[in-house]
Amino acid sequence: MKLSRKAKRYDDSVLPGEFQGFEAFHQADLELDGTLDGFLRRGDGCVQLGEMVLERNAPKKLSFAKLKTKAEKLSEQVNYLKERLEIVDHDRRGMYIQLRSLPPYKDETQIQFNEISIGKNKIVVKRIAFYRKEEVKQQVPLQLSELELKRLLFDIRQAIA
Repeated sequence: MKLSRKAKRYDDSVLPGEFQGFEAFHQADLELDGTLDGFLRRGDGCVQLGEMVLERNAPKKLSFAKLKTKAEKLSEQVNYLKERLEIVDHDRRGMYIQLRSLPPYKDETQIQFNEISIGKNKIVVKRIAFYRKEEVKQQVPLQLSELELKRLLFDIRQAIA
């Protein structure tokens, strides 16, 4: 997925999370002719998602207008996460749109937000924390119920189909 210069600078500054005890998963998605990758941890009736990447193998012809429509629809559908998603960055030439939680979760020590990056053939879901004292951005687990995880997977499959 080609990122805008602004998004690339931002993504380069996000440190990988500490996901010890998380199980990596990789599965073929025959319906989309693609793959689903990521890592998660299950326990106490909830799921902690480190990251989820859904990618199509076969390139699909898609205009930026259609991609933007899919991103807008996804931001409306994914209303079960703690924060609402909105488009915050896009790149027409690179066919890339970034959704983020607005407003993000805030407390005295950190700001946290969900992020969904949508490209022509790839969608990446993750949660990021900005620690105010250290001025560091780092991936953190996204807390979901099993039902929310299934809905999220269904919704991102529709967005890339």
